Order: sequence, then structure tokens, then C-alpha cells
Amino acid sequence: MAQNTAEDMGYNEEILLEKLHNIQESYSYIPENEIDNLAQKFDMPRAKLYGVIKFYSMFYTEPTGKYVIRVCDSLSCHINNSKKLLNDIREYLDIDDGETTEDKKFTLEVVECLGYCGEGPVMMVNDEVYTHLTPGMALKILKNCV
Repeated sequence: MAQNTAEDMGYNEEILLEKLHNIQESYSYIPENEIDNLAQKFDMPRAKLYGVIKFYSMFYTEPTGKYVIRVCDSLSCHINNSKKLLNDIREYLDIDDGETTEDKKFTLEVVECLGYCGEGPVMMVNDEVYTHLTPGMALKILKNCV
């Protein structure tokens, strides 16, 4: 007897990821009602859908700030003083890792690697990457965010 594949049951990872990206782009996160809609459309348990969403770090189930700040704390960035950079950003924004400012302007994330080893410390603001940062440079970048 042949087993049903995930695609036979309505699940197609490529299409699902595209839908998740579209929802994320519209709302800046994936609201609960959209998760319900997708689970029904793809005939998959909500738990499996949450597993997909949580696997990819670019998806959020809670609203994020207008600017998502990712600070690399990999070994190479850490050796180049990312700890000081991160502490100054935390102090400036008055939030910790995974938090969003009250005005919904900034969300801070500490990440393991941004792929710029040897150019650290590294910070990403939305899709813009900044390398060889000092704490002063990072704060100037954040102050210029409109």
C-alpha cells in the first residue's frame, strides 16, 4: 500500500514558505488568524506549521519593530568586542535580546552568525549589513533610523 506524501496531502514547502513570506511582508509578523488559514489551506496541523515558522529565524509570530537589529555574537565577532557593542545598543534602546521598544521602532536580536566573519563586529538593520563597527558607529546608525 502506497503512503501519502506531504505534497499529496496539500503540503508543498516551497509554496508554504512563499505564503509565509508574503504574510510576513504584509503584517511584519505572522498573525494567529493567518496561521489558522494556512494550516487549513495546507491541511497540516498547526503544530507542524509552527515548527516551520520557528525553524526559520526570519519569521515572527509577534509584532516586531520597524527596524529589526541583528547583532552577531559569533566567536569571531565576540573576539572583536561585540559584547561591548551589544551592551551599548541594549542600553541605548533600553531593551534586551528578543524585545521590541515600546514605540515599536526597534527589535533587537542577538544572532550566532551573519556570515561576515573577519569583518566584525557586525550588525544588520533590516537588510542592511554594517561591518567593522565600534559602539559609537552603531549608535549613530540607530540614531539615523527614521
